[in-house]
Amino acid sequence: MGNSSKVEKYETVIVGAGPAGLQCAKLLAESGKEVLVLERKEIIGPKICAGGLTAKDLNLGIPENLGISFRRLIVHTPYNSDVIESEKPIITTVDREVLGQWMTKEAKNAGTIIKANTNVTEIRKNSIIANGKEIKFRYLVGADGSASLVRKSLRLKTEEMVVAIQYITEKKLRNLEFFLDAKLFGSGYAWIFPHKGCTSIGCCCDPRFLSANDLRKNFHKWLKHMKIDVSNAKLEGAPINYDYRGYRFKNKFLIGDAAGFASGLTGEGMYFAMVSGQEVAKLIIDKNRHEPEGIERILRVKRSHEEALKLIEFSGPLKAVIYESLGMLLKSKFVDKELLESFD
Repeated sequence: MGNSSKVEKYETVIVGAGPAGLQCAKLLAESGKEVLVLERKEIIGPKICAGGLTAKDLNLGIPENLGISFRRLIVHTPYNSDVIESEKPIITTVDREVLGQWMTKEAKNAGTIIKANTNVTEIRKNSIIANGKEIKFRYLVGADGSASLVRKSLRLKTEEMVVAIQYITEKKLRNLEFFLDAKLFGSGYAWIFPHKGCTSIGCCCDPRFLSANDLRKNFHKWLKHMKIDVSNAKLEGAPINYDYRGYRFKNKFLIGDAAGFASGLTGEGMYFAMVSGQEVAKLIIDKNRHEPEGIERILRVKRSHEEALKLIEFSGPLKAVIYESLGMLLKSKFVDKELLESFD
């Protein structure tokens, strides 16, 4: 617990109260560790995100009833549309504020101290400055997203990003859908994710393939073609960092988007974030014996996704053929369904 002196002290300070930070905090607190989470936003949870949870996320303890589960997915390419059905949920859509508030409650119940509306402005060797006050730590965890201050303090570059844009419309659409079209969305895709009371309609792409400005233009062209009215909705946009350059730096750690634990191919980040948060917590709890196999696993997935991204990058006019093949592959009953879980 923080003491009453001028300089507060905690064993672990986590900057950022997203899924990565809260998952890390919960495990630390459950093991009896002293942990403080600082969040710059006043309300924990809201984020520009399609809000799709896969079976892997639910297996980490997220309740399915937080959102709407879909056992049917429609995948479109310029030449075909395929319907994929499963006995188990393929994707569960959840409002990020609802998810954030649930995870906040879980972390607090475990004993975590969480301070919202707290802006960290400086990272030092063994302390930080937040809202003008110094807080000392034994361990610091950067869970502060793609524009991470903790990452910047470690002088790590961020050169590989995915740009995501979306509208949240009150119009309730029924079907969960993906759209693969290299001419419109470059290396990325568009989505329609129905939620309780609204629908997320968006797209993403690595800007090396298509500039953010061209992606926005193509997105609006596609919306017009699809006859989707977003006149009363606000356009949102955010970068997703997938430029991984390590996660452990002496007594400082990076998790989630701050570390670049996201897929350059799909923009997947939720599962990677929570696993990295868990693994760093376990390292802090037992630094001498814990082997971070979960991080090794997500790094293998990342590498495979980014090898596929390179294939798309150098495929030129064959991009359309690759996407058509992917659509057929997703429909195949022989495909490893973990491929579906790549779309977060």
